[in-house]
Amino acid sequence: VISEVLRKTGLAATDIDILITNTSIYCPTPSIASLVINMFKMREDVQAYHMGGMGCAFGVVGLNLVRDMLTAHPGKICLFVSSEVVTSAFYPGQRKEALVTNALFRMGGTASILTNNPAWRSRSKYQLQHCLRVHTGATDRAFR
Repeated sequence: VISEVLRKTGLAATDIDILITNTSIYCPTPSIASLVINMFKMREDVQAYHMGGMGCAFGVVGLNLVRDMLTAHPGKICLFVSSEVVTSAFYPGQRKEALVTNALFRMGGTASILTNNPAWRSRSKYQLQHCLRVHTGATDRAFR
């Protein structure tokens, strides 16, 4: 998906200023961000962040980070890669109640280029107008 988004946008991997990757269950060492930087031979000064272990919310959390990074670094180009690898959570048994996760969750990934550079306005497919993240971890009710 990364090669495809770079091809469709006409960007080279060295054009990326900020790389944000995330995944839910699969969290390798080195991180996915490090693996992407190496595989695509990105610049040494690319700002890279990998987030893991956030469950289904990681897409929204990642967009929050993209928005914050572009606010702090106007005009930069961010590659946001979101993936889910659920192999480690696959249940091969026969208990029907345990098979639910096999049916609900799938593997996949997406890659997006985001920027707040005004020169890209005519090339943009979408405009992020609002991003709201609510975190309920501070309340005891969140853990019942």
